[in-house]
Amino acid sequence: MNKWIRERGQGTGKDYVPWTKIIDFPSMGRATRIFGVKIPRIYHLQSDGQLRCFLIFEWCDAVVDIRESFPMLNILETIDDKDDLRLDKFRDKETGVPLVLTTSFLLTVRDDSGKERLLARSVKNASELKRSTTIENLEIQRRYWRAKGVEWKLITDKQIPKQFAKNIAWVRETLLDDGMDANQKAEQARLLHDDLIRHSDLKLNDVLNAFDHREGVSQGTALYLFRYLIAKKLIRIDMNQSVQVARKVKDILQ
Repeated sequence: MNKWIRERGQGTGKDYVPWTKIIDFPSMGRATRIFGVKIPRIYHLQSDGQLRCFLIFEWCDAVVDIRESFPMLNILETIDDKDDLRLDKFRDKETGVPLVLTTSFLLTVRDDSGKERLLARSVKNASELKRSTTIENLEIQRRYWRAKGVEWKLITDKQIPKQFAKNIAWVRETLLDDGMDANQKAEQARLLHDDLIRHSDLKLNDVLNAFDHREGVSQGTALYLFRYLIAKKLIRIDMNQSVQVARKVKDILQ
């Protein structure tokens, strides 16, 4: 445990190490390892809900750092009003040693003036809220972060905009290393952007196919570049709707 305290839950940005890694619990279920595009490191996410929240947090310009599985250390010393908390529920059954509880995400957000603050977010499936242990855990988190002066909120799977997260996953792949020259990608994307503006009365699929043919590139390249333009926020679409390539460009772009 002391070794984990020295090595886990420490650092910020690309140097942060989450308290819980997927390798620690190989049978965790719907766990995911994903490489960050805003901060280049591997993130360890323990559920579909956490993955969707991560994608949305990373997409948000105000979020400058995401620390998953953040440990709440020194709970007894931090929380004053703890007499009614069932902390005994969170001990190792064999040794009786208190378990280190974690919050799903600790975010660093920056406002327009450049001032930074922390936000704590716990992600749970709504079905988990039927368990008394889960409720007790969440109440400990609420009091802990209140004592720290950090805003804490619970996010359930019912509150997560799934299509939004799906669209982010669809476009963010183009920001990862794909072997394509970055300057070439940016230049081709600029050409496609010009085509989209110039031919906004045409169907998106027609504009994309015409680009592939004119530029002599493989079929699907223009669609890839379209996703790249969205990922770079050079064009905007309704991220809560799926992209229908049969629609006119002007009806897709915002």
